[in-house]
Amino acid sequence: MSTQSHSPTPSRSAGPRGPMAGMFGPPPAKSKDFKGSLKRLLNEVGEERKTLVLVLTLISSSVIVGAFGPKILGRATNDVFYGFLGKRLPADLSKAQAVAGLRAKGQEQMAAMLEKSSVVPGVGIDFSAVSRLLMLAIALYAISSLFMWVQGYLMAGVTQRTVFRLRRSAEEKIGRLPLSYFDTQSRGDLLSRVTNDIDNISNSLQQGLSQILNSLLTVISVLAMMVWISPVLALVSLIAIPLSALFSVRIAKRSQREFIAQWDWTGKLNGHVEEMHTGHSLIKVFGRRDRAIQDFGTLNDKLFESSFRAQFISGLIQPTTALISNLIYVAIAVLGGYRVATGTMTLGDVQAFIQYSRQFGMPLAQIAGLMNTVQSGVASAERLFQLLDAPEERPDSKDAVQLGRAHGEIVFENVSFQYTADQPLIEGFSLTAKSGETIAIVGPTGAGKTTLVNLIMRFYEIDSGRITLDGVDIRDFTRDDLRKQFGMVLQDYQMDMTLSSLMTMQRFQMVSDNF
Repeated sequence: MSTQSHSPTPSRSAGPRGPMAGMFGPPPAKSKDFKGSLKRLLNEVGEERKTLVLVLTLISSSVIVGAFGPKILGRATNDVFYGFLGKRLPADLSKAQAVAGLRAKGQEQMAAMLEKSSVVPGVGIDFSAVSRLLMLAIALYAISSLFMWVQGYLMAGVTQRTVFRLRRSAEEKIGRLPLSYFDTQSRGDLLSRVTNDIDNISNSLQQGLSQILNSLLTVISVLAMMVWISPVLALVSLIAIPLSALFSVRIAKRSQREFIAQWDWTGKLNGHVEEMHTGHSLIKVFGRRDRAIQDFGTLNDKLFESSFRAQFISGLIQPTTALISNLIYVAIAVLGGYRVATGTMTLGDVQAFIQYSRQFGMPLAQIAGLMNTVQSGVASAERLFQLLDAPEERPDSKDAVQLGRAHGEIVFENVSFQYTADQPLIEGFSLTAKSGETIAIVGPTGAGKTTLVNLIMRFYEIDSGRITLDGVDIRDFTRDDLRKQFGMVLQDYQMDMTLSSLMTMQRFQMVSDNF
């Protein structure tokens, strides 16, 4: 065996960062690319185009059919109201005579209303006509509900298939990531991205996507019906849109960064719990139980604070929008009552318009209420996409050398390697280990002993130089063929054996003390 000098032994910091390094660092202040992450998530859903078109058709049909309900109920209200008035007028009196009599008494508004109505003196309520209108309204609402049930079933399939693909992509991605990625990531945070974040994306898509589409189409159809009934009152209702949008956008911008922080702290807390659980024996042996509890408390407090702020701030959108809608509702009721009194609108049209105004305000409030769900889902999607976009390990050579049973000669030729760009670890290192030799590599913690094994196994790729096995560059083999030639006992196994011995000695000492 021959060796050449290499760079001085580096400190432990030259190696990869521990998985919990920076655990208590601040979370991202805001989403790195909210629009880009949202667009990418919608593209994932877009693979279900045919089903989505059917869903959109069903939602549109449901909204349009249901939009005629208040108008029909308004006609039924007119029939009841006019029949009620007609029954109280003498049958031998014409409507023109009744109008003239009211004007003679100075009741101009009442006369104007009666003149523009379809009241027939002496004729009461036509219950058969009212019944037909009510049955028609019930049928329309039933058909509208049926369409919504079917689209809900289809949308559930779209969501779950999309999430299925995301889970599969995440699992396949983990298999292509280099060891260096796992050395710099908390295992708990990685699990949180693949489980909690994907579940949150599923909930956001299931609850948000179809409801937002339904709400937007409802706003459009209801607005069209309101303009048909009364352009003046429709103009008053339109004031709600810019006001609601203004407040919603301002609040949403503030709450978005809180959702980013919430899911970041969730990942860190999961990472801490996972590491404390797997390292339970180590924690007890070295007396770190109190510190572990303290760290958990700190992370738990951070998660509580960020979650509280995210939910509270985003929760302000819906009551703010509801307040604006209620103010508009009051204005419509007052103006509508005045127009009925002056005979410029029928009572049924005002009643229908008030129903439409409530329907107009409800989807705006729903969209505002769904903003927190959408923001939370996009925040989780962004974390998942960061995993999917992580650099993968270098692919095996397409012309890989077939390796049978190796003789075992390992040669390092001027190998240089560093975990991080600003901290060199190995420079110009050369070593020859012939077949059958037993070599002990000794050095302090952080000297690079384990790194040599990681490089031989191609857990990491060298920066320069080359490593050969039986004279062939190990990069010319596939990783599977190369690793089949080696056996290794990890330091974690040795540590577990040491901890087991220490705990046995500790129990023996406790028994001895009792005697």
